[in-house]
Amino acid sequence: MTLQQLRDFLAVAEQGSFRQAARILGVSQAGLTSSLKALESSLGGALLVRSGRGVHLTEAGRRLYARAIMIDREARRAEDEVLQLHGHAAGPVDVAIGPSMTALLLPRVVADFRARFPKVELRLTGGFFEQILPSLQLGQIDFAVTSVPDEGAGGGLVSTPLLQTRLNVVARKGHPMAGARSLRELATCEWVVMGPPGRPGGTIVRFFEDNGLPTPRAAVRCESFAQVMALVNSTDLLALVPRVMLDQGLLGNRVVPVELEEQAHSFEICLVRRADVSLTPAAAELAAMCESCSRIIAGMGRQTAGPLPA
Repeated sequence: MTLQQLRDFLAVAEQGSFRQAARILGVSQAGLTSSLKALESSLGGALLVRSGRGVHLTEAGRRLYARAIMIDREARRAEDEVLQLHGHAAGPVDVAIGPSMTALLLPRVVADFRARFPKVELRLTGGFFEQILPSLQLGQIDFAVTSVPDEGAGGGLVSTPLLQTRLNVVARKGHPMAGARSLRELATCEWVVMGPPGRPGGTIVRFFEDNGLPTPRAAVRCESFAQVMALVNSTDLLALVPRVMLDQGLLGNRVVPVELEEQAHSFEICLVRRADVSLTPAAAELAAMCESCSRIIAGMGRQTAGPLPA
C-alpha cells in the first residue's frame, strides 16, 4: 500500500466515479483502475463496487476511507512543516473559529498572519464545538478557537483557555423591556437563540430554570451573530450573547444590554487541537497570535475599558 494508491482511492471515493477522479488527478482512467486494483490486492479484498449509479464503498472501503483521510492529511502536513522549517512558506493552515471569536479575533490576527506568511493559504471554517469536533478528530483542521462544553473538549484533544466571558441579555434600543431589572420581568418575552440547546445561545433555558422560572419561548434558532443581530435590531426578540461582544462595541449602537440583577452563565473560549499532532510552524504562529490577542481582549474586559483598537 502506497501513499499514491491511498490518494487515488480517496479521489475515486469522493468523486464517485473513476472517470471524474482520473480527470481531477490528471491521470488515465486505465492507470487509476490499475492503481486501485493493486491497492485492493495488497489489502486482500474489494474496497469499491461499481454500479449503474457510480462507485460505492464496501464496508472495508468505508473503514479505509476514514483512515486514508488522516494519513493523507498527515503526509501533507509533514511536507508543509519541513518546507516551512527550511524557510519556504508553503501549504495551507486550516482553522475553525466559533461565532463570537470570528468577530473578535479575525480582524486583528489575519492581517498580521498574512504579512508573516504571504504564501500560506489560510482556510477558515465556522460553527459550534459539536460541529467542529469531527474535523478536529479526523485531523482535517489544525486547531479550533471555540467555546467548549463544561465537561471539556474530550479525549485526544488539548484545550488552551483563552478567555472567559459571561452572557448578557440584549434588546433593540427602545424595546419595551430594555429597562427590566429582573429576569422574571422577561418571562413572557420571545427569544432568538444561537446554536444547539446547552451551548452559549441555548443557555437561556438553563438561565431561566436556575432562577425557578418557566422555560422561555425560543421563537427563532440560528447559527450566526449576524442573524441574531438582524433579528434583535428589527424585532422585539431578545437574545443572550457574550458580554465581551458588547464590551468591544461589536454589536453596533442599535443594541443595548438588559442589565438584570441575576447573572447569566459564563463560558470559556479555548484553543483546541489534537494532542498527538504538532502544529506546523505557520499554524503554530497563528495559534500564538490568537492566544496573544485573546489575552489583550480579556485584559480590556477586566478593566471595563472601551473597544479594543483594531
